[in-house]
Amino acid sequence: MRENWSKFWNHPRTKAVRHWSNITYDVSWNIILFLIIAVLLIGSFSVGAAGGYFASLVKGTKAPPLTEMKQQVNSYAVTSQIYWGSGEKLTNVSTDEERQPVDIKNISPYLLDAVLSTEDTDFYQHDGVVPKATLRAVLQELTNSASRTGGSTLTQQLIKNQILTNEVSFERKAKEIILALRLENAMSKDEILQAYLNVVSFGRNSLGRNIAGIEAASQGVFNKSAKKLTLPQAAFLAGIPKNPYYYTPYLQGGVVKKDLTPSINRMKTVLKRMYVAKNITKEQYEKAIKYDITKDFAKQSKRSRDTYPYVYDLAEREATKIMTKYLMKQDGIKEDEVKPSELAEVRANYQDQALVALRQGGYKVHLTLDKKIHESMQQPAKNNGNFPGSMQYKQVVDPKTKKTVSKQDPEETAAVMVQNETGRILGFVGGRYMDGKADDFNRAFQAKRQIGSTAKPILVYSNGIENGLITPGSTVNDEEYYYQTVPRQPGDRPIKNEGGRYRGNVTVRTALELSLNVPAVKIYEKMNMSNSIQKLVDMGVEVPDAIRYAPSAALGTMEITPVELAGAYATLANYGEFVQPYVISKITKDGKNIYKAKPKKKRIYEPRTAYLTLDMMRGVFTKGTATFAKDRLNVPGDWAGKTGTTNDVKDSYLVGSTPGVTLAVWTGHDQNNSLIGPTTYYQRTQTLWSQMANAAYGANNSYFKSGARFTQPSSVTANDFKNSGRFKEEDKKKKAEEAKKKAEAEKKKEEAAKRAEEEANRAEEQKQEDQQNEQQAEADAKKKAEEDAKRAAEEKAKAEAEAKKKAEADAKKKEADAKKKEAEAKKQQEQQKKQDEKKNDAASEN
Repeated sequence: MRENWSKFWNHPRTKAVRHWSNITYDVSWNIILFLIIAVLLIGSFSVGAAGGYFASLVKGTKAPPLTEMKQQVNSYAVTSQIYWGSGEKLTNVSTDEERQPVDIKNISPYLLDAVLSTEDTDFYQHDGVVPKATLRAVLQELTNSASRTGGSTLTQQLIKNQILTNEVSFERKAKEIILALRLENAMSKDEILQAYLNVVSFGRNSLGRNIAGIEAASQGVFNKSAKKLTLPQAAFLAGIPKNPYYYTPYLQGGVVKKDLTPSINRMKTVLKRMYVAKNITKEQYEKAIKYDITKDFAKQSKRSRDTYPYVYDLAEREATKIMTKYLMKQDGIKEDEVKPSELAEVRANYQDQALVALRQGGYKVHLTLDKKIHESMQQPAKNNGNFPGSMQYKQVVDPKTKKTVSKQDPEETAAVMVQNETGRILGFVGGRYMDGKADDFNRAFQAKRQIGSTAKPILVYSNGIENGLITPGSTVNDEEYYYQTVPRQPGDRPIKNEGGRYRGNVTVRTALELSLNVPAVKIYEKMNMSNSIQKLVDMGVEVPDAIRYAPSAALGTMEITPVELAGAYATLANYGEFVQPYVISKITKDGKNIYKAKPKKKRIYEPRTAYLTLDMMRGVFTKGTATFAKDRLNVPGDWAGKTGTTNDVKDSYLVGSTPGVTLAVWTGHDQNNSLIGPTTYYQRTQTLWSQMANAAYGANNSYFKSGARFTQPSSVTANDFKNSGRFKEEDKKKKAEEAKKKAEAEKKKEEAAKRAEEEANRAEEQKQEDQQNEQQAEADAKKKAEEDAKRAAEEKAKAEAEAKKKAEADAKKKEADAKKKEAEAKKQQEQQKKQDEKKNDAASEN
């Protein structure tokens, strides 16, 4: 270079020019050397300063162990899910942000290429940081450039999201670089990419919920798994993370945005970058860029919480109970070792933890409910035609205003279907869905009500058989009867049956079929009532101590929820073995069970007792109080059950079992109004029951065992159907009545003969008496005639005397009147005379 310059300057036209050219050349060359040296010095200083500054930024930053970094990166809130017992997904547990982790193998290659082409083209080549891109981003930040190209790799973005914060500072950026380089040593590229795709935000889904992770995005935007995404769909989703709530197609509430131009333009940008990166062909690019992506969007969805409110609330409530116990066990907390004064606080603390874990821990809650059966049972409850058209009201006190107001009190219903052998709840009805909406009160699990005559099989007749007191053939006198085991109070009324009449001697079987009250109370009072109640307690029913010794319990005065009632009847159908009804079969996390249902089982009745009680309950459907339901039942099978009604017709029940399932249905009012229609209320209950049974059978009949019958155990003999047992009250009474009737007949015969003799004697005496009476009558007639004549003469004389007396009185009165008139006339004359004299005296004076 210097030689070229020398030739140029050494060939001037004149000596003077050549002189100045040499001087200029030397000066210029020295300046250039100085500038080069200065730049090198400044550059070295800048690099040193930058290095020092960078070192100061990361000073004190402890590099976490590689295993800890990996755990932090893969630690994120994962939405828990609820599944039907039949396998279908019900819904996600409600949370602030939905996320479903997915393995990179189950993500569409289109999506992987779209993300890398858009966010990090050199992902598989760099070591976590691209210096050139980082320097460019720093310069743009220093110069406050309007153009920001970004300098973060996917690894850096993952570090920012999972370990650091979104703070904009050089210190955070420096730590991000260090940790990104370290993370590349802790995880493979595929693991980093998978983690990134599982944590990045994708805006909202068709429910309007926040979503994170590609699987939740794919399901929430296109209603398909990430593995099945098409090229346009993958490009659309890959463009969202740059500005999630700007590019997401949904507004809050799941409504599709009216203007999707920014989102579609972003998709086209992603497609363009995929084409430039040669991840797709020109033909694929041109076809995808013309594709109408809007037709693939999932329509605005309705939350399963809104569609199945009773199911969701029950699942969350029961799962929280299970998780609370699980977390306490994990921490080694035993309730019996906690101070009673601290137990409530400890439970509440773990319950809060359980709810958070359930919503963010990625658990899968598996229910026992069969989706088809459960859905089918809702239809009768939603049919307003199954309920009275008129609304009832109740005067209640408003808790806010403390004023008495009139509150609507519609007729409600609840139902539970249980699998007898396992205790699995297959379906239930929590309420009626007034105006198409459910409320927060799940009557099937929360409504404790008196159960009326449905108590008789599980409390009276089963225990009577078990104690050897009765058999189905035992006789009981249905008569006017008062409670015998409690003191009678003034005003107490006798026990009455439905319809108000008594039927005399009946068998126990007939008493159950017709739901007679007196026989049930008589038998119950002959037993140890507390021991009988204990059977219900052993089945999980809470019974107050006052009920343990109350004979009225025979008529169902204890309060039980429909699910508890269904469980008790399922015990009879399961040949006396109780299996605790349950609604959650298992809870899993990462494919492992953290809870698996092990229902409580307990022998309550002997198989002989259960079968004989069931055998009597068959008649309830064929000729008893449930024939109305039987006429409307389209489900084949061996049905046994019982109806029930409480005082003032406030509750109505029908519970029926086949060898496979038990269905309990209740109707009533939340505010305890009486049911409308004294002769039709039970028809509504039995209509609901039969409709639910028919619908459930049509939805899935595999549980019903409709082709089987209740099998008679070998312990049941022919004598069990005869009039046997210790309850002999009615046999003794019957013999006493027959002896009494015989004695009364003989007495009547003797009395009849005696009466005949007495009547003959009385006839003769009557004849003589008649003759004497005739003679006496003649004498009396003669005497009477004489007395009449004498009386007539006396009356005539009396009348004449009275007439004479009256004439004399009249004459005297007439004379007195004349004298009176004369005196008055004389008086008037004297008055007139005095007046005349006064006038004359006056005239004389004048």
